[in-house]
Amino acid sequence: MIARMRLTVVLVLVATTANAAAQDQGATAASPQPDEEARRGQARLHFERGNGLMDVEDWDGAILEFERSLELHPTRAALFNLANCLEAVRAYRHAIGAYVRFLHEYRDAARPEELQRVAERLQRLRSLVAEIAVNVNVPGAEILVDGESVGTAPLVEPVQVGPGRHAFEARAEGYATAQRVVPVASGDRVTIDLTLTEIARVGGLRVEANVPGAEVWVDGALMGAAPYRGEMAEGEHEIRVAAPGYADHVQTISVATGDERIVTVTLAEPGGTHPAWFWSMVGLTGAAAVATAALGAVVLVKDDDYANDQGRTVEMQDEGKRLVIATDVSLGIAVASAIAATVLAFTTAWGGDEEARPAASTPRVDVAGSIGAADGGAAVFLIGRF
Repeated sequence: MIARMRLTVVLVLVATTANAAAQDQGATAASPQPDEEARRGQARLHFERGNGLMDVEDWDGAILEFERSLELHPTRAALFNLANCLEAVRAYRHAIGAYVRFLHEYRDAARPEELQRVAERLQRLRSLVAEIAVNVNVPGAEILVDGESVGTAPLVEPVQVGPGRHAFEARAEGYATAQRVVPVASGDRVTIDLTLTEIARVGGLRVEANVPGAEVWVDGALMGAAPYRGEMAEGEHEIRVAAPGYADHVQTISVATGDERIVTVTLAEPGGTHPAWFWSMVGLTGAAAVATAALGAVVLVKDDDYANDQGRTVEMQDEGKRLVIATDVSLGIAVASAIAATVLAFTTAWGGDEEARPAASTPRVDVAGSIGAADGGAAVFLIGRF
């Protein structure tokens, strides 16, 4: 077949090179510029070299020479010979493309017998190739056949390949490459699916702490002990580092895909007052406030009774004074404990994990208030247990 093909090419060259070259040159021979003349001279030189390589069946070298000739100055003789060489190396898809280009660009300039010859070759080549429809789940993904890009998904037309095994590949940023090798025979019509899987967008995280073995929590989940190293999904995460006897360290970090975020933590021993004291003062304030309100109500009632009782005794007057004093004392306790609670709100160590502290370090303060009778009068009782 190659010998017959070469004979055909030689005949074409003999019959058409002079005429085609003259016609191609005649179309632009009005007054060629010096640069154009140089390009045409270089194109003819590459064309002649290509013919010489065809004579010794160096098809790959001839393909390069004809391609260079076409880049410098396109002619239908160089394009036809290029198509013949591509056919010789069984690059059927590219040979078909070259013949189709010949018909498109030189339909009006070529002689009828040339057009007929090209049409016959196209028909024969199309009977040899297989057509592969390639479906990819990601629009815009690049599709490659045997390592050569053939377009992006979705492809408008099936890919034409010669008989044999062919590697189909799809690529897209952020997705793992999908590959498939497909064996085909002449005339096959095959559809293949290439499914791209999204690559997880993750980054690295490294947490170091001054307390070896400190617990590292990420988004509420225990990840391990410091020093810790692992992968995190892209985005923001809450990091908490905790160790018994130390105040927790909490911060929000941002992890970027492909990068490693390093977090260095210095845990400090908890300072300030334990939160139990603050809540004790809050409780004492509440109890004293209730007692003050209750005693105040009794004082008002008694005062009204005394005002309408002209025969009140000295004992009754003393009882009223004691109630007033008790009310003042209760109010003073309420005010003092409220002030103490306010101060503790700013001096209490709030960052620690209460459950992680030793039981012995947690003070216990219980406060209760009550009102009762004493020595014929009323009394307020504030009971505290430490």
